[in-house]
Amino acid sequence: MSEPAHPPLEDDPGDPRSSPGEDPLAELVAQAQAGEPQAEGALYERLRPFLARRLRETRSRRNWFWLTDLDDAVNRVFAQFFLALRAGKFTYRDATGLEGFLLRTGFFVVMNLKDKARDQRWLSLHDEEEGGLRFDVADFARTAPDDIDHRECLEVLAAAVAALNENRRDVIERTLLGQPVRQICAETGRSGSSVSGLKFNALKELRDRLVEQGFLERCGELLGLKEEA
Repeated sequence: MSEPAHPPLEDDPGDPRSSPGEDPLAELVAQAQAGEPQAEGALYERLRPFLARRLRETRSRRNWFWLTDLDDAVNRVFAQFFLALRAGKFTYRDATGLEGFLLRTGFFVVMNLKDKARDQRWLSLHDEEEGGLRFDVADFARTAPDDIDHRECLEVLAAAVAALNENRRDVIERTLLGQPVRQICAETGRSGSSVSGLKFNALKELRDRLVEQGFLERCGELLGLKEEA
């Protein structure tokens, strides 16, 4: 399969194609393949601006909202590249082929970071396969005082959250877990105004739903939401 063509990198310092008729990368690649640290450093300095720019552009275009640390991703790509180079898994032909290899490696690195972010995420309260609630609220309530009223109040609150539409539920659950607006924006790809609007409407819907169910009268004093008369 032919390597993807990329536009000239006039804005990248040390562009390896800046000297027509010469290929300064070939010797550097050979030296790096032999394990010379200085050659690895030189390749990193030459190619890092290109890779960082392309990852930044693709992050914006494809909404890779989980890619919050671009420098870390770039470093992971080069670590993988140098491992492949020393293991003989990459054969240098020209600058375009090298750039294509870095971009393909970058894609796999970013997808691995996405999987890692997903694994580290908190679990949602909502799960259709579990009848709407992802975990046993009654069991969770037992970590609080062993009181049937506590359990019932937590069940009512969790059910009200689970009844929100997907976008509102996502924002309100993150808020309940203590995530600030900035973090919610970073992890979901939403703007600050979008998050604030979803939170406002979710809280209004929750309040109206809980008021209809007499939640404050039944659970307000128990959960410390209002003072005793």
